[in-house]
Amino acid sequence: MSKGVVTLLPPHDGHPGMEITWAADCRQAFNQGVNFAQTWLDNTRSGWLWAAMIAERDHLPRAIERRAFEVGFLSRIHQRLCSPRQGGEPVKAVALRL
Repeated sequence: MSKGVVTLLPPHDGHPGMEITWAADCRQAFNQGVNFAQTWLDNTRSGWLWAAMIAERDHLPRAIERRAFEVGFLSRIHQRLCSPRQGGEPVKAVALRL
């Protein structure tokens, strides 16, 4: 396992991105979360957001990967909710260490 692996959430919907440093390489799980949230946002939302997240997250084997998926998923949803296009407040870019 590597230490201090950086994952990037790109800007989206007019909202800035962010940088997250993980104790292990969680980039794939994080990106899966981001992509799954984007798919949910782009398609007709026929199911509950929380149920979709939990069902997909539970396919990951390790707790840190499940956490990375959740962070990626909720970060993309946050970007949409806080988007200036959606009437949200602009937020400055941040860097997190998890």
